[in-house]
Amino acid sequence: MNEELSNQTANAFKWSSITEVIAKLISPCINMVLARILVPDAFGMLATVTMVISFAEIFVESGFQKFLIQHEFKDTETEKRYLSVAFWSNLSVSILLWIILVIYSEKIAAVVGNRGSGLPIAVSAISVPLYGIVGIQNSILKKNLEFKKLFYVRIISAFTPVVVTLPLALCGLEYWSLIIGNITSIVVQIMVLCVVGKYKPTKHFSFYELKYMLSFGVWTLMDGLLVWASNWIDSFLISNSLSDYYLGLYKNASSTVIAIFSIVTAAVIPVMFSSLSKLQNNDKAFKELFLTTQKYLCVFLLPIGVGLFLYRDFATLIMFGGNWIDAAEIVGIMALSTVLRTIYVSFYSDLYRAKGYFYVPLILQTIDVCMLIPLCVFSLQEGFWTFVYVRGWAKLLLIIPEFLCAWIFCRLSPKETFRETWHSFFAVCIMCIAACLLQKCGNAVLWNICSIAVCAVIYIAILFCFKQERMMILKPIQKIYDLHTNNK
Repeated sequence: MNEELSNQTANAFKWSSITEVIAKLISPCINMVLARILVPDAFGMLATVTMVISFAEIFVESGFQKFLIQHEFKDTETEKRYLSVAFWSNLSVSILLWIILVIYSEKIAAVVGNRGSGLPIAVSAISVPLYGIVGIQNSILKKNLEFKKLFYVRIISAFTPVVVTLPLALCGLEYWSLIIGNITSIVVQIMVLCVVGKYKPTKHFSFYELKYMLSFGVWTLMDGLLVWASNWIDSFLISNSLSDYYLGLYKNASSTVIAIFSIVTAAVIPVMFSSLSKLQNNDKAFKELFLTTQKYLCVFLLPIGVGLFLYRDFATLIMFGGNWIDAAEIVGIMALSTVLRTIYVSFYSDLYRAKGYFYVPLILQTIDVCMLIPLCVFSLQEGFWTFVYVRGWAKLLLIIPEFLCAWIFCRLSPKETFRETWHSFFAVCIMCIAACLLQKCGNAVLWNICSIAVCAVIYIAILFCFKQERMMILKPIQKIYDLHTNNK
């Protein structure tokens, strides 16, 4: 990796990290407050609406964003033409989907198992054309590694629910407060992008260029549909079989756990994909960047996932309050399975796309959904809690197929992956033993806080025994120290 790209990547990662850490911390904090104001049924209604809207948004993206970031255009004028085609195509499709969602809102509500929720779906549908406007501008900033500008966009929009959702929830608007807050957040994103972004759409449109983009984007579109099915099949089945209480309990708990991990992944993966795309013809640097990023993810995410599993009751009490204690098992199992899937499954999709193999994630996602749907259907017949455990562990079924594809298409062997990540697993095993012993001594709030701190110290101490991990931990500290010294 040349020095210029290395500096661009480091700077992009810095701003992406700051953005996602702040934005993703705001979201769970707001959720913690809302969980104490709203009942699980309100989150169940929101889950139903989000299920429908997120499905429509897949067609809005149409794979254009990934194509625009990954593709190397021969000159600036060609890139501008493709950007214009992508923008108008996105906007046209999004407006069409908006109209369809409004007209058939009641029928759609019945299909997803929540009769009477047609109005919330129709109102929330306005977010679809709004996302159509936002998507292309975001992809331009990501392609150019201008994550400092995205910082302003995300932070301002992240604070929007503080001044919109919370007051409306306190006024008794229940799920409407969540819906209005989401729409307002997107509107704010558009306004900020108009200020910080340089892109202005032109009148150019070409069906030939659209066809060329779709020849790549159709793979991402189909993959997106399968990802949606993988992410929402559980909610769809619960909404058609059980009450809003169970849907809200399950979806709010699992989505909060995912939001915690996305504090790191949302900061790392966009930068990694943009950087890998620039290195797609340099195999050595390509693999080096991927493995280094995977090591960082494993070091920071693995103890969080295992810790949430071990302290699931305490974590649930802190995040949601006593009324949500039934969600503790969901928090634990989802945390453990999500962290392993993130490191060894989800992380690989952009590896293939950066090389131009857009169809590989589609094949893997098809395998995932084909295994997942029958498991979810049959496990739900055995009861809600059987379903929770089966759904959690089903996330790991794709690990071996991912390893095979990584070797076939990118010459990345499982041996190389485990060589970079086994230190974290060793350290977390020692941490687990310490946690189990500490939990036997007490379960009070103060004791839990102290024991978690002890576990963190033990984990870091074990990592310090390995040179690479020690340098990884000390490097940011050294940079902060150098910056402080230079300022003096």
